[in-house]
Amino acid sequence: MTLRHLFPSNKFYFTLLSLIGTVLLLQHLPFALVGDFAKDSTRLEAALETFVQENHLGAGGETCNNRTVSIILIRAIGNPMPPRHDPEQALKNLDFTLKHEQEFAGIEKQWVLNRLIDEKMLNRLVQLLENSQKKYTIIPFNISEYEKRNYNFSLYEPFVDPVHSLDYMLNINKFMVRFVDDACNNDDKNLYVTNQNEARNMMIDIGKKSGAEWIFPWDGNCFLHPKAYHEIQKELCSLPKGEKYAITPMNRAIRNNDVLQENYSPSLKEEPQVMLHRTAKARFHPFMRYGRRNKVELIQRMKAKGFWDEGMKFLPWERSVMPNLDEPISDLKNPAKQIGFTTRLTSGENILEEKIYVQKRGKWRVKALNKLLGDMDTRVVTELYGYKPGELIFYDEATLASEKKLFQEGDTSVKLVVDKLLKDANSALNVGPWSVVHKPNDFVALGEPNDYFSRSSFYWPTENGGWEYRKGEYYPGTMLHDSESYKYDRTRLNDMQRNTTILALAYFMTEEDKYAEVVARNLRTWFIENSTAMSPHLLYANVWNNTGHSAGIIDMKDLYFLLDAIRLVERKGFLSKNEQLKLRSWFEIYLNWIETSQQGIEAYCLSENAHGVFYDVQVVAISAYLNDTAKAIYYIERSFSRMKKYLATFDSSPKSYRTTYQHLFALQGWSTLARMAEHLHRYLWTWHSKHGISGLCRIAEVLPDGPKWFPLLHDQQFFCSQRKKRLVHAGKVHDSREVKDSFAPFWNLGIKNTVVI
Repeated sequence: MTLRHLFPSNKFYFTLLSLIGTVLLLQHLPFALVGDFAKDSTRLEAALETFVQENHLGAGGETCNNRTVSIILIRAIGNPMPPRHDPEQALKNLDFTLKHEQEFAGIEKQWVLNRLIDEKMLNRLVQLLENSQKKYTIIPFNISEYEKRNYNFSLYEPFVDPVHSLDYMLNINKFMVRFVDDACNNDDKNLYVTNQNEARNMMIDIGKKSGAEWIFPWDGNCFLHPKAYHEIQKELCSLPKGEKYAITPMNRAIRNNDVLQENYSPSLKEEPQVMLHRTAKARFHPFMRYGRRNKVELIQRMKAKGFWDEGMKFLPWERSVMPNLDEPISDLKNPAKQIGFTTRLTSGENILEEKIYVQKRGKWRVKALNKLLGDMDTRVVTELYGYKPGELIFYDEATLASEKKLFQEGDTSVKLVVDKLLKDANSALNVGPWSVVHKPNDFVALGEPNDYFSRSSFYWPTENGGWEYRKGEYYPGTMLHDSESYKYDRTRLNDMQRNTTILALAYFMTEEDKYAEVVARNLRTWFIENSTAMSPHLLYANVWNNTGHSAGIIDMKDLYFLLDAIRLVERKGFLSKNEQLKLRSWFEIYLNWIETSQQGIEAYCLSENAHGVFYDVQVVAISAYLNDTAKAIYYIERSFSRMKKYLATFDSSPKSYRTTYQHLFALQGWSTLARMAEHLHRYLWTWHSKHGISGLCRIAEVLPDGPKWFPLLHDQQFFCSQRKKRLVHAGKVHDSREVKDSFAPFWNLGIKNTVVI
């Protein structure tokens, strides 16, 4: 490196030559010769260069053992991820760096803007850099490329479906918690959108082309302090010949202004940054994702020792999907030395920057990553596939509209079905409304009158005050619509949901207000009016031993078709704005309860039977109704992991079990979830298991014949090529009681594809 590189400003450069050059040369040259040098700037520059080299002066003025160091510092700015980061973190920290970080001799600075998903944020960052005349490179984000990437549930092996395990959900098994969190970070979607190691490798390539001797491919929030700069220059100069790797310890700033204090004294306990000589051969592993030691993998191969080595071993599945882990660095002579320091500017969430919150940072990182991917999944279905939040999630709206037109034109292909719908709707005009407060006072002792109450079907009280389980023997009143069932709320809930949905469908087909007005009345009574509304929880569902249980969560499994009914009348103004807000508030509170209560969590973890999948049906339907598309997709995506667990249970069960009601009931749940998932462009029926055929098709092979299984037979015929054709058309008129109660009323309206079954 020449003096010209150290002092690029012409004015400053020649002033330096004239002021200090003469002084230095006077000490070594006869006075008569100084004038000759002063008249010839080229000769003066050459003399000064010779003087610097002979006296071993480095870039910072320190002794450099006959070597000078040029550096390119390249920082990658990625997507901020709330709640782990302040949404404006990248802008604030770049602005702070450009204003307060000094311009150091011998250091070129560049930035990489790495797959930023927010175009407005990207433009603001570009403006800051251009205003400061800084070089930058943009790695673009492409939503179509993101859409091609998948979630990888195979990464959970040797565990099967740990995301639905109590050990994970209740934080019981610490190893499993860390294992699953890490696996969640290791999917292709994360790899594309965060792109950290590919960006770092690009920075290395940029650095090699720059001609600088050392390349610093650092994180975007790193700040170089003057003291750190001088230490780095001095220590790089002192490295033995042929050393090509070093690391820079890092401090985590709680407040950015701390680095501006005169007495700034960093605590260097954070994961370090990396330095590479321009001839170094090592690269960052391209398949290491954000949140899973993506930088540490290289630091370990550089044999730099530190806390990052403690207990962080690669798992078998990591080695199977990421080849060449631990591959030795061929040109590494000695373990990488620690040199200087850097400071990571604040994330904007100051409490998480404290050292004592390192584990909490990890959990929030997982939460933030899920949110980022959820936002991207929402963009995919809305921007690429035209999904509109607020549209129906079970019945297909375009198909319903087409059937409505055909009905109005007298087309016989739908007339019989719609005629039956209107007959049922006219009957529904004369029943209801329903409310949990209508049950006898004898059954509110455990809670308040507005609390939902249902009895466990198979637990019976004993003479000595205990309880015994009687398989297949229903306790009086626990079967839907039996003579004593109105003592409890389950039949009442079922009647409200089915009749209200039939009325809403009739309104859609006829546009007669009388149907929608009764729908609105039913909703006000069950959800909105304080005196009659159900409390938004199932604390007293499936009660035995005076306690509600997780099995009771399934009582609300049919919300999916009711919520479509609600949409049909809400959008036409039959509920006031205030009533709509109250209704949504009810579902928000209920959703939070089933996601966070002990009963809800236990139901979520029941992947071996119908309870788990019907939990997903509820949460997906409610999330879609609340326009939380990301959450709906989140649960659908994880249902693929649940299906693996269910298939394992199915395969290990005797053939006699596979034709039982319990199995067929679960299949109803899967079929319902699949129909909703299709609206969000997730396809459960075509997901292939290790046996080479669709997992759902495989478990549907045992379906019996008969009208009550028409919905399943229809889906099986459409999606499963190995299924023989039946002779009953899906559009055939059927009494809604002919199918099992888990199916939506008039399920064969608003269905995308009608086939012969």
